[in-house]
Amino acid sequence: MKVVLLDSQVIAGYDYSAEQKIVEEAGFEFVKLQCKNEDEVIEQALDADAVLNIAVKMTEKSISRFPHCQVMVRYGIGVNEFDMEAATKKGIKICNVSTYCIPEVAIHATAILLALSRQLKHFDEAVGKGLWNKDLGRVMRRPNSQTVGLIGFGHIAKQVSKNVMGLGYKVMAYDPYLPSEVFAANGVEEASLDELFANADLISLHLPETAETANMIDSKAIDKMKDGVIIVNAARGGLINQEDLVQGLKLGKIGGVGLDTFPVEPMTDKENPLLHMDNVIISPHVAYNSKEANGELFEGVAKTAVDVLNGQVPANVLNRKALGL
Repeated sequence: MKVVLLDSQVIAGYDYSAEQKIVEEAGFEFVKLQCKNEDEVIEQALDADAVLNIAVKMTEKSISRFPHCQVMVRYGIGVNEFDMEAATKKGIKICNVSTYCIPEVAIHATAILLALSRQLKHFDEAVGKGLWNKDLGRVMRRPNSQTVGLIGFGHIAKQVSKNVMGLGYKVMAYDPYLPSEVFAANGVEEASLDELFANADLISLHLPETAETANMIDSKAIDKMKDGVIIVNAARGGLINQEDLVQGLKLGKIGGVGLDTFPVEPMTDKENPLLHMDNVIISPHVAYNSKEANGELFEGVAKTAVDVLNGQVPANVLNRKALGL
């Protein structure tokens, strides 16, 4: 059986030797391709029994053409690259590596949240311009007088809650898919989305981008938030309506924004107004990154594919219920 990596060109300087070793030691063939789009996937990869995918967007157009593929595994936590419904129709398991970068993303989101709260970018730029004035910028407040609102309360959000509670922040969280006991067990107040918008001084997003969550932070949502709210997104760019976000910043409704993800990446538009605001911090989708996390990811992708080809049903099969497993 054959395990096919679709887009090996994406991670520059990496040879995928960890994946190859795991796959070949299990007795399967490992093939590296350099597909840049779905058409090239159709041309080159349809003989795969297992697909490893970093960034190629795959719709029913390609997924429906695989004659005997058993599993498709994404390098990462999000699986927007796959049409889940099309895969389920074909009986293909869709998997991610759900636990590989929890501490990295949590500390990245926490760091941006704190930097915005203390206006570090603003003061750094002011000093660089020769302005030594502690009264510039927004009025700052102690952590114990503020509430952090977490939208989504999975593994990463739970770690963020521990980080900020250790500094004195109160924490509330919204996640309609979790029982109340989970919030209580973590010392976090359970809230509806409207309650979170109304009461959180700082909001951090920790949920996948789906039809339900796309553009959930729009002008209507922003209007419900506190004046001067800080918003951090280290999850998926499509969760936020970019135009509405910019408008909220210009009007002063939003006090600061931290973004590690954008709807379209890479974001290379030098005219993007977010690049020219001293209360906006942007990083190039690197929250996941560390030597340790990358090692876990590369091994986890290969082990998942091997497990499925060996007849197992790993815990990270995301369409498990739809497949009746």
